[in-house]
Amino acid sequence: MAENKKSIDGVVEKLALISDAMDSIFPSGRKAVVFELKLDDFKKVQNNFREIDRTHKQFKIDISGSEFIFLLDELFSDEKDKI
Repeated sequence: MAENKKSIDGVVEKLALISDAMDSIFPSGRKAVVFELKLDDFKKVQNNFREIDRTHKQFKIDISGSEFIFLLDELFSDEKDKI
């Protein structure tokens, strides 16, 4: 059986704590958090997950029913990636 790999900076664990806190405040609401990050922080979070297409400038994960949306801060400066 494979061992669980802990994230280097505890990013996933900290996001889980945020998710738990949001659940305790709003137990029946839909919860989402958006982070607009500089490239270094964006890559640091992205590297915690295997199944993410690393060419995109945004991605979303779900932790215990809370959505965490990560945007690269240059996302909206690139015309082809505008939403």
